[in-house]
Amino acid sequence: ITLTLIENYLDFKVGEVWEEIIAELMMDNVTPIKSDREALKSIKTIIAAKSEAVRRHQLEILERESHLEQEEELACYEQIKFNFKQWEQQNASRINFINKTSDYETLQISKQRQSAMAESSRQEPPGATGTVEHNTLLKMLTSTVHSGRHINVPLSDPPSITSPHKVLPAITPTHGAERSVVTQ
Repeated sequence: ITLTLIENYLDFKVGEVWEEIIAELMMDNVTPIKSDREALKSIKTIIAAKSEAVRRHQLEILERESHLEQEEELACYEQIKFNFKQWEQQNASRINFINKTSDYETLQISKQRQSAMAESSRQEPPGATGTVEHNTLLKMLTSTVHSGRHINVPLSDPPSITSPHKVLPAITPTHGAERSVVTQ
């Protein structure tokens, strides 16, 4: 806004000088001739038009700035709503997991729902009529969650025996006592 005023400073200063000249002429009761009156009138209209253009430009800048602030505020509110929804979903998922692991009936319902979803998502091969190639249920399943590819088993041996690169005697029935390198 101030930059617009600075850009047009010279025009405003010239306009101010002309306003003072016109005011002094009126105070001294000097009436300009017809061509001077027309020139003074056109100078006044040019100054008024220039100041109106600057005012409109400043208003446009203020409106753009206000619109930009509103967009940023809406984006911030959307981010807050998204984060809150994510938190609610995580909380519901955690409660669902706790219910599945602590209540056997809920576990059975979840298992049935999962089996139904697996069956419904399976594509039937061409020519097959309702045959299942493999069973989705595992016999004697005692785990309620997927354990992943690796299992961490706590060691019962003292760390001095199982430390990395420790050379331990290994006894095999054919060769007697040999040495082998044990690494974790």
